[in-house]
Amino acid sequence: MTQLQELDISNNAIRELPRNIGELRRLITLNAYNNQISYLPSSFLSLKDLQQLNVSGNNLTALPSGISKLFSLKEINFDDNPLLRPPMEICKGKQLCTIVHYLQRADERDEKILENIFKIVANNITETNFEFLCQKLNLSISETDIAMKSTVSLSVRVHQALNRWKTGSNNLSLTTDASRDQLTRALNMIGAYEIMDKITALKLFTCAITF
Repeated sequence: MTQLQELDISNNAIRELPRNIGELRRLITLNAYNNQISYLPSSFLSLKDLQQLNVSGNNLTALPSGISKLFSLKEINFDDNPLLRPPMEICKGKQLCTIVHYLQRADERDEKILENIFKIVANNITETNFEFLCQKLNLSISETDIAMKSTVSLSVRVHQALNRWKTGSNNLSLTTDASRDQLTRALNMIGAYEIMDKITALKLFTCAITF
């Protein structure tokens, strides 16, 4: 149905949109209100002709940052969703530019938070826990890393390794939030509780800041 221009799947118990919905390149109107949809698949951002979108009354908690790619959107409705990113008050005006602006700033903030978490880990982890962490993150230690061990400080090596992990092929599709969650899970698994306490304190501090 690649020529389909209007799709109405409202008032059902649909839990997710098809992952390949982006193949409906000619879609102009999408009504999917009053369902149980909890996320928008990545291919959704390929609907470049989409002008009207109504996904009110669902279970969406976050909108994709790339929603700015849907430059044809004129009418949007995200009402009655438990949105956290962006919060519902940002979406009430039904202005795409306002939503995009918020998401861009949120992405910038999240990148800074992740960078600060990297610094906390690098400055507080032990050599043994660093090796365990690399195992949990499936991050191989190269011969170059081993050679650097005697000449470069642990904190520098850890920071370089985490940046390599973040930009690795396995993580390119992950959001910053997902990368942060994966890292904190790995830290919990190796028992780095002192580091986790510092990260928790950082999260509490950033949550108290409005922007």
